[in-house]
Amino acid sequence: MKWPRGWREVVLAEVIESVQPGFAQRPSEEDEGRIPQIRTHNVTPDGRISLEGIKHVTVVKPDMERYRLLPGEVIFNNTNSEEWVGKTALFNLAEGVFVYSNHMTRIRVQQDVLLPAFLAAYLHFLWAAGYSRNRAKRWVSQAAIDVPTLLKFKIPLPPFLEQQRVVEMLREADSLVHGKANAAQRFDDLIQAHYRQQFGHYFASDGLRNPARIGEYIESAQYGISEAMDESGSHAILRMNSITTSGWLDLSDLKYVDLPERDAQATQLRNGDLLFNRTNSKELVGKCAIWRDVPGRFSFASYLVRLRLKEGLSPEFLWTTLNSPYGKYRLFNAAKQAVSMANVSPTDLARITIPLPPPQEQQAFADFVRAIEAQRKQLVETAGHFGELIPALVSQALSGCLTAAWREQHRIELDAAIRARDEVLGPAAPPGAVQITGHAPPERNKGFARLHRQALIDQLSSFQHEVWNTLRFEWPGAVLTDDPTVFEDFCTSPQMGWRLEGFEAGRDEVRRALEQLAAMGLVRKMSLPHANPTTGRTDYLTAFRSLREADTGGRAEEDTALQDAERVAKQLQHREQGGR
Repeated sequence: MKWPRGWREVVLAEVIESVQPGFAQRPSEEDEGRIPQIRTHNVTPDGRISLEGIKHVTVVKPDMERYRLLPGEVIFNNTNSEEWVGKTALFNLAEGVFVYSNHMTRIRVQQDVLLPAFLAAYLHFLWAAGYSRNRAKRWVSQAAIDVPTLLKFKIPLPPFLEQQRVVEMLREADSLVHGKANAAQRFDDLIQAHYRQQFGHYFASDGLRNPARIGEYIESAQYGISEAMDESGSHAILRMNSITTSGWLDLSDLKYVDLPERDAQATQLRNGDLLFNRTNSKELVGKCAIWRDVPGRFSFASYLVRLRLKEGLSPEFLWTTLNSPYGKYRLFNAAKQAVSMANVSPTDLARITIPLPPPQEQQAFADFVRAIEAQRKQLVETAGHFGELIPALVSQALSGCLTAAWREQHRIELDAAIRARDEVLGPAAPPGAVQITGHAPPERNKGFARLHRQALIDQLSSFQHEVWNTLRFEWPGAVLTDDPTVFEDFCTSPQMGWRLEGFEAGRDEVRRALEQLAAMGLVRKMSLPHANPTTGRTDYLTAFRSLREADTGGRAEEDTALQDAERVAKQLQHREQGGR
């Protein structure tokens, strides 16, 4: 791309001070730690830091010094689903102490040549434009951008004064967008306030008045489809992100699928149906929205459940109850936690008890909700039209088009800023001759003496890397994949648990990663003899262990399979004796 006069194109490595992947301790499910941790969902799609659903961890002092976030640092989402990897935000929280997860990367810029807010805006623009995910490595349901790849990202570098002007313009546009969003939030607050005023007396200190289980009023519960989706098809598919955290439908980002008539009929949506998000992170599981008829053919994905209610319970009343503090509390406690996701099944939802006002009270409240809904719809549509202009405005700002007139008015100051920048960075390299400098340590430099082995390491996916690190640093000895008990311990250990978080990977994926690492020569695959006390025969168990290194860093991998076998045999014998 041809940049304006005075701008130059650099790779990220030329203009940063350091990059640091995040804190790799798994947050406690009970939220027992004291230090808040910025995770993938805390960077919003519009490039902001959100503290909604924040988790807390326990951090020792050395880790605190290394992973603490400071105002003015850029936080980059390096591992997520393919759709979300690459989200970026400027960390601007002045109060409190925060760390960040191992799915995030912190970037510190050279303050004399690059404004952090400009970098954050440009990296987030690259995510929105699809540039980031096109450079991500993919596996199963996840994607990642490692540090070497991130350091090669090309960015424009205007003079410092012009960076400041661009950031000011983007902030002005952002304030308009979020002013409208805050107005929409006030409608949510109004509905909840009216709910408390009308039904607050049903929540007494000694329990609910006129309680009923939700299941008594569910006519049917229908799971969604699990077909692969694309950019076109006969039906638009509602997904998890089609329901906002406050319970409204968002049809701005849809996928499509060609549905057979049988599935189309089974998942047909009617006005007043509730869509319930049964699987998500624990803080978001249980989101629900009311379906209102809109033109087109719609279905919904398997993470959602369609609830059709019987007479006696209005959708508006149940929807508001589930979105109330009481409802969120009950859903949070009903959620069953898996490795990285939580689930509330229709059966779990059916067991939840709610107050049941008379039909006429529910109807009066439903009328109020529908009136608010109509007003909110008008505001959201207006904001949507304005929001559609924002991507074009951001693109124009970050390409220098919006500051063209300003640039001419401030030519003398800009020329001085250009000279100051080039004194720091040196003259611009000819096209194609840019070299990446080592401002940050390579993410995966593990001290291997052989360059070809380091090249293999650099090609690992993030998931393979996590499995490899667990075996190298946190698992004593060899892991026997043929022994169900040992392999289950390996896959569910606290050390492995937090590493698997976010990958949606099971035992088969872990086993496959170990096989791949062995095929690349990065771990050792062995067959270890084991005397079976039941049959009297000797069985051979497949096991994997990390390679042994010499103190000098060279290869000292010698044939120690017999010692490994003896050690494992003693462990198994001890376990079998303990079981008798």
